[in-house]
Order: sequence, then C-alpha cells, then structure tokens
Amino acid sequence: MTMRSLLLAAAALLALSGPALALDCGKASTKLERAICGDKRLKAADAAMGQAYAQILKAAADDAGIHDMLVASQRRWLAARDEALADPAGWPEDVDRDPATWRDRILTAMRDRANDLKQRSDTDPQQFALIATAREQQRFLAQFTGGPFAGFATRCEFFPTHAGSWADYYACYATRHYQNGNRVCSVDEDWATYRTYETRSIAEVVDGKLKPVATCGTEGQAGYTLCPGGDTLGDEAGRWDLQPKTEDTRLPSGPPSLPKLDAEAAGTLDDAPWLRACLTDPGYPTADPASDGTTKKP
Repeated sequence: MTMRSLLLAAAALLALSGPALALDCGKASTKLERAICGDKRLKAADAAMGQAYAQILKAAADDAGIHDMLVASQRRWLAARDEALADPAGWPEDVDRDPATWRDRILTAMRDRANDLKQRSDTDPQQFALIATAREQQRFLAQFTGGPFAGFATRCEFFPTHAGSWADYYACYATRHYQNGNRVCSVDEDWATYRTYETRSIAEVVDGKLKPVATCGTEGQAGYTLCPGGDTLGDEAGRWDLQPKTEDTRLPSGPPSLPKLDAEAAGTLDDAPWLRACLTDPGYPTADPASDGTTKKP
C-alpha cells in the first residue's frame, strides 16, 4: 500500500469515528459552544476529553461492535450535555444561574467524561473499563441465541443530587431485552425522586409478537407485585404476577431496532439467577411464582 493510500485510509477511519475529537471553534454556533471556546479552562477540558475519546477508540479498533458502541456513547453524552447545560436561563428558579457557576458545571461535566473514558478495568488495568465491560457483556450474551427482540434501549442524562442543584452527574438507565429462542426476558431501570426502580418482564415470542408471561417490580411500585428474592414490604412476600396486563410490561410491541451491545446500559452485568432461569427454563416462573431462580419447586 502506498503512503497516499495509507493517508486516505486513515482519513476514512477518522471520518467514521463519529463525534469530532475536539470542538471546532471556527464553527461554534450555540451559547454553550461559544462559552467553551471563550474560556481557556473549558477549551483545554474539551481537548483533553477529545484525546481520551481518541485513545479509547484506538483501543477498540479490532472490534467493530465495540467501536460503534463507543461512538454512540460519545454522541449520547454530547447530546445530554448540550441539553442540560445549554443555557442557565432555562434552569429551575431554585438553582444558581450565575454565569461562573454555569461554566464550572460545564468544566466538571467534561472532566468527568474524560475520566470515565480513561478509566481502567479493576480486573485488567491494561483494558479501558468501558471496553472490558463490553467484552464481558459479549461473553454473557454469547450463551444465548439472541434475536430480533434482544437489545438495549439506553437513556442517559445529567441528574441533580438534591433539590436546588442541577446537572451534578451523568448516568444511564436502560431497558435491557435478552432473548434465547422464543423466550424474552427484560429488565427496565428508571430514576425518580432520587431513587432507582427496576421492573422485570418475561414474554414468549408467538407469531412474531411478544405474549406477556409474568412481571414484577423490585421496589413494590404501584401496579406491580414485588419481585421474589428481594426485600419484603411489610407482610408482602415477593412473587411474579402471572397475569400481567400488556400495558404494565416494559416489552416492545414488535421487534425493536436496538443496539445489541452497550456497556453503559446497566453498570453491572445482568447475570442474576432469575434472569438465567428465565432464559433457560421454559417453566420459569409459572411452576413457582415465588422462585427467584435459585431453586426449583419439587
């Protein structure tokens, strides 16, 4: 390959890398972009974040699935930043809207993102944490058939830590669909009133559509029975609801077009006993609605 061909190939790879590695201040058009370009600290933080992004993309060059996941992750973060930190004039009245506070929040957000991209795996310091999590996710998913209903619907945004604050930290919540043959097991996480809530749904694929089998909630949310295996609520013991209403499940109405890999979709791997039982035992949880997947009813 000639030097010209190598340069063209490198340029093509950069074009496919998704978000720009650093903000082009010559094209800055929004209030947020102009603030970054007009502040030395913010401009340096943007460049550092771009460098961290370039490094992790390079480390994933041998795996197109992980590379694409990282590109989508950075796009998602940028969209969340641009929405949450676009203009302090749009913040709630009880939040400090001082321009200096606004710039500090932008700075913290970009530094935190750079640190997240640079973070190394606890078990393998040679790997970036996001890549290590994605590979662990790949190994877990490889045990099952997958299918058109499998995938991750991830929602990420900036959250406050308490009333009167704004965009203190970035976090992701997701609906995660796992498929093995005709069995689809879903986990939905949501955030409200400074707490995380989880809903679990089980379904069978029948004539190309999902037929609900069971559902439950880990926090005893209104409309859901408490999931087995968790904390009890007063005298209520956990058990699956075997007569779920379709509107109470977090199941897609048809095969969704979802990413099959997303290291930010959970934070922890879903290798829970109930999930494995759901994916491998056609009789679960109908045979024993009180089972959390660790035991089978005699």
